[in-house]
Amino acid sequence: MKTWPRVQLRHVQATDLPLMIRAITDPAWRGEFSVSRITSPETLRKRFADHGFATEESERLMVCNEAGEVVGDVVHFVAHRYSDAREIGWSIYDPALRGQGYGTAAARALVDYLFQAFPIHRLSCSMAPDNRASVRVAHNAGFQYEGRLRGLVFVRGQYLDGEVYGLTRPDWQAGMAATAHATAD
Repeated sequence: MKTWPRVQLRHVQATDLPLMIRAITDPAWRGEFSVSRITSPETLRKRFADHGFATEESERLMVCNEAGEVVGDVVHFVAHRYSDAREIGWSIYDPALRGQGYGTAAARALVDYLFQAFPIHRLSCSMAPDNRASVRVAHNAGFQYEGRLRGLVFVRGQYLDGEVYGLTRPDWQAGMAATAHATAD
């Protein structure tokens, strides 16, 4: 059975803002699948001052490694006005830390947090079809491929399709039971 790095999720602190700003504005850290629009540092500081990136509609949490160092962030937000479904996303900031399992660990920690803390039935995530790293994260976090949405996001001057992955509470519960059973053996 594959093991992932141990991570902890926590709310954003004022001391995290410089790192978040770099992750959003530094082209080397943004990655090829990030949306083209860059949020200004002033907007990020204002959002932090207004609500600390935690509202009923959305919440951003920092991903910390075992030493307590921030390696990225995760986010969840209302997916549909007519449903309790949430969409999630993840980002590992430093490209040197990508591919080491932090994305999967972060996504799995967020999934567990959401199903344990909120009365929701469904989670989803979407990514560009060519974003193989995020596809692996989605699969490793228990999500199943559900389909493709044409022209979903605007990246580098063009609209890209999005592959949609979903995970329901019963799927998550079955995965938790299987993990507990495998651990007991």
